[in-house]
Amino acid sequence: MLKKSLILSFAIIFVFCASLTNAQVKSEDISLTINPKQPSAGETVSAKLSSYMLNLDKALISWNVNGQLATQAVGKKDFSFQIGENGSQTIIDVKIDTVDGNTISKQLAISPADINLLWEAPDSYVPPFYKGKALFSQESPVKVVVLLNSDKSNSASYNWKLDDNSKIDSSGYGKSFYVFNKSFLDRSNTIEVSASGLLGNNIGSGKITLGNWDPKIVFYKKDLTFGTIWEQALGDNFTINSKGDTIVAEPYFISPKDLNSSDLKLTWTLGNSDISTPETKNEISIKPDTKNGSSIIGITIENIKKMFLKVNKQINVNF
Repeated sequence: MLKKSLILSFAIIFVFCASLTNAQVKSEDISLTINPKQPSAGETVSAKLSSYMLNLDKALISWNVNGQLATQAVGKKDFSFQIGENGSQTIIDVKIDTVDGNTISKQLAISPADINLLWEAPDSYVPPFYKGKALFSQESPVKVVVLLNSDKSNSASYNWKLDDNSKIDSSGYGKSFYVFNKSFLDRSNTIEVSASGLLGNNIGSGKITLGNWDPKIVFYKKDLTFGTIWEQALGDNFTINSKGDTIVAEPYFISPKDLNSSDLKLTWTLGNSDISTPETKNEISIKPDTKNGSSIIGITIENIKKMFLKVNKQINVNF
């Protein structure tokens, strides 16, 4: 008789606990997650429901996107949808009807989390009237800038990473740009940033991968009347006028961009011999002292504070 009473008591307790568990299930007991966590505009997103308190496999689950029913089925714990364009918001509303007649709702508002990143080479030399973008070379500084509207840019907190390494000193409120020196050891670098609002809300994230460019020297002729003839670079062979000519060496993408900086050393050679540095360091004037002949003029430009920031060029001159 005692044994039957114990079994009955256990059964009553089990039923009571099961009923109590179902009665206590709330919205916060159900997790609604998405992947990726910070989707880009137009990207397909996977949403998933999970719970340790409720058997979702037996519940009728309805998925609504921006107020419209997208799908409905028993045990429908997974759902995929496409997020809207930049500036839009996608609202996912999930209704869960349990077997005991309760209804639980979960809602999630998602905005595209794209942040555009722009880069510039702030201390890279290009000659006057150059219409292209100044490129960076090894060991030269690079500046990466977040492109957001001014209101968000000033009130956001930024977390910067360089090749998966957090840059704490460069991160924080209002720090919408990151400057670093390209290393000669790296073929490329990946810069990442995530931005959040004052309340910790996610604004977005961005990533950019930058390779390397090599500096180069281009020779031009300088005319006494018109100055440097920028529109016509000199080839490998150049014939010197009998009265003499001035050759200009323009070092594209060398750093610093001030050619008169003491960090830059310019060395001219004529044949196999060094010649004294001209007053204008990147210009050399030559007047032939024989009627016929040829020689090789060369120049080496290097940043004496950088181990690998160096470039050279030669031109064969005839006279």
